[in-house]
Formats: sequence, structure tokens, C-alpha cells
Amino acid sequence: LNGSDGDSAALALRQGAFGAQQRLRGGEEQAILEASVDIRGTELVVTLRDSGEPVGSPPEGVLALLGAGLLTAADVRTDGRSNISEVRLPLPSHHTVLDAGDLQVVPEDAAPSTDDVQLRPLRADDAAALTRAIYRTYGWSYPNHSLYYPDRIAAAIASGQRVGEVAIAPDGEIAAHWGAVMVSPGVAETGTTVTDPRFRRRGLAGQLGVRLLERLINDGVRARLREPVLTHPATQHIALSEGATMVGAYLNYTMPYQQVGITDGVMAQRGSLCIAFSALTPLQPADLWVPKPYESFVSSILTAASWPRTLRTATPTAEAPSTSTITTEFDADNKLAIADVHLVGRDLVDAISATLDDMRRTGAEFIAIRLPACQPATATHGAGLTELGVSFAAYLPEFRPPTAEDRGDVVVAQWLADPVVDPSDWSFTTPEVEQLVTAIVEQAAEVGTRTGRRQRRAAQRASLLAALD
Repeated sequence: LNGSDGDSAALALRQGAFGAQQRLRGGEEQAILEASVDIRGTELVVTLRDSGEPVGSPPEGVLALLGAGLLTAADVRTDGRSNISEVRLPLPSHHTVLDAGDLQVVPEDAAPSTDDVQLRPLRADDAAALTRAIYRTYGWSYPNHSLYYPDRIAAAIASGQRVGEVAIAPDGEIAAHWGAVMVSPGVAETGTTVTDPRFRRRGLAGQLGVRLLERLINDGVRARLREPVLTHPATQHIALSEGATMVGAYLNYTMPYQQVGITDGVMAQRGSLCIAFSALTPLQPADLWVPKPYESFVSSILTAASWPRTLRTATPTAEAPSTSTITTEFDADNKLAIADVHLVGRDLVDAISATLDDMRRTGAEFIAIRLPACQPATATHGAGLTELGVSFAAYLPEFRPPTAEDRGDVVVAQWLADPVVDPSDWSFTTPEVEQLVTAIVEQAAEVGTRTGRRQRRAAQRASLLAALD
């Protein structure tokens, strides 16, 4: 198993097989479980295929392994032919962090360098140099902690998940970088912008940004997402000045972190981000069906962006199958999970409720739910999601590959372990951004605390009834 935890791999395989057995309730043509083991970058991946009832979330035993930190992630989905369950375990290289050695953090007032630099695409063998550049600039305080693991960066570059443009100094070190990660087919999240203090005020970041954007367009990327921090308005300003539209905010999204020169020490709470969207190819017209509690958010975003979208109202006659199709992902590092709803069924509220229960058992503190906005049934059967403590997070046009029937738009909702978010250290570049984010924070607090109040009232009512009996 190449140095991974063999006992955990065997246990995950056993628990996955048990879950597949539970879904074989009769009528399947083949009661066969296919298992495979593969190495992807710095992780060992155990994959199971079965032809039982559609999978909704990993089995209880796999969730327990995730919660204990023995697995790095678990994904379940269907491909039209069978159920697919994947669990990932770390190889030793997955936990190999940068050896800072004699590296020194370059002070902000360091003497500027006049050395010529070479601009070129980021390569897998640049991974360690990129990590060194981040350390020289930010020390150990960069918020995306995975970038301190060179082997993870190299694996992501080699797989095509991460791309980037770099400025190389004469000594072979990276003077500046601007990168992107593919978050969906045809959609890239750009960021990881870093410039060594000695090479600032030379326009390197701007040049790399232009090169990266041209590369994404040439590669057929349709849209670009950015996640500006809420603790510093400069990142928001850059996104807006380059034509992006603010489309939401993920609250308490990441583990707490520190930003040099921005926050005073390590954050006391999880980090929050606003979400910016740019279409790299023209959006085609589409009709949207959005759950009523989230409609005002989407309406204001559409008004600001003038995209060719029309909001439609919910109808009780909206056709929907009996069962929703949902795939799930779990990220143990950040204690977050994602539920992708691909097909809305009449059981949507029950299915989401069960999925939330499963995700919470892994210790997830942020759960994103992606709802298809181009399916009429979404507005009808998703109207009650706020009763589960799920609030609006973002609206993403064409996040999924468009088809003739579905343009792929997604409304992202969010469940927070702590729905009361402290915005005291946030700063906004425009009143419009502040208004959108504040409204998202207010709805999260309202629906989150409402759930708790309802539970307390039910408990108090049960006590009173018991006394009367």
C-alpha cells in the first residue's frame, strides 16, 4: 500500500462493502462488488462499484473513519451504470511539509531587486519553489495551508487540477505566481497570488494574471471564480475592477488562519470568503427556478450583472421523480462537506436532512448544498430547506457543463455548525458588497437559531405534557 495505513484501508473497504450490501435489496441483475486501489498524487484511493440502490452518502463506518481523521476524504456518486464510492487515505508524502531550513521571511521594506525574470507556465517540478516563495513572503501564515506541502502541489499540477503562471528569478526561485484550480468541468477558481517583496511594484502580478486568463480561455474554460477574503477589501477591489460580479459568501468556510498585515494574530473563528464570478464566454439565456427564501439574493445579483436570466415562480405541477440524486464530498482537513444535488425529487427535503445528519457525524462545520437552478422542481421542493437551518450562500451561472435542457446554473446553500458569525474584523470595498454579505449573514443567523429555538420549544412542550400525564 506504498506506506499508507493498511488497517484503515482494509477497514474502509470493509465498511464500503457493507454499505453496498445494504443497498442490494433485490431486483439487481448483478450482486457483484468491484473494488480497485489506485494512487493519485499523495493519496491512496480505494474505489468500490456496486449496482444496488442509488448511493446517497458513505456508510456509517466510513463516516466514523473520516471523523477520526484516518481518511482524508470520501466521495460517493453514480455514473448512470453503477454506484461509485471512493475513500482517500494519505501516503507519507501527503504530510510532508516544507522544510524551511535556512529560509528567511523577506521583510516588506526589503531592497527592490532589478534582476530580470522569465515568465512561463508553472510546472510540477516548480512545486517546492512555489512553497518557498510563499514562505519567504508570508512565513507560516498563508491561509491555504495545503500550499505548504510541495508534493500535494506537484500532484495537482501533474493531474491538470492546478495550473499557473510564474516569474522565475535568475537563481531559479519563483519571484511571483498567479494560479488557478479547476473546481468543475470548465470552471476555474483563480488565486494563490504571491509576489516576493523584493519583486513588487514591477507589475509582475498583472502580467501573470493576463497570461493566466489567456491560457484559461484557450483551454476552453467558461467561467472564473474568485474567493476574496472579507478581512481585507483589496482582494475584493481587484476582482470587481476586473469585471467580476459578487455572487455570494461562504461563512465560516475554512479553519481559522492568520494573514500577515491584515488580521491581528490567528483568527478566533473559521475564515469567511466572498465569492466573485466572471464569465469567460457569453452566457446563454436561461430560466431559473429558485427556492423562495433564496430568490431575493439571486434577483439582486442578476440585477447587478444584467445576465440573460429569467426568474420563474414555483408551481405545484412541476414534474419531479420520487427520488433525488445527490453526490457527496467530505474534506477532513477543513471539516467541510459538499452535497451536489443533480436531480431534484419529491423527497428533496428528506434527502437533504438525511445527508446533513451524515455529514455532521463526520464533524463537518460547514456544509454546502448545490441545487440545480434550471430545474422547475427546485423552487417547489426546495422551499422548505431553511427549516433545516440551510441558508443562501451563492449563485453560480453555468457551474456545471451546460446542456440543451439545463444551462448548469447552481444555487449554493450553506449549513453552519455555528450560525452566528462575527463580522467585526471584516471590511468591504463597496456598499453593494457589504449589503449582499450582510444579508447573507443575517439569514444564516436567523434560520440557524430558529432551528435551535424550535428544538428547545419541542423539548419544553414534551416536559409539560409529561407532567400533565
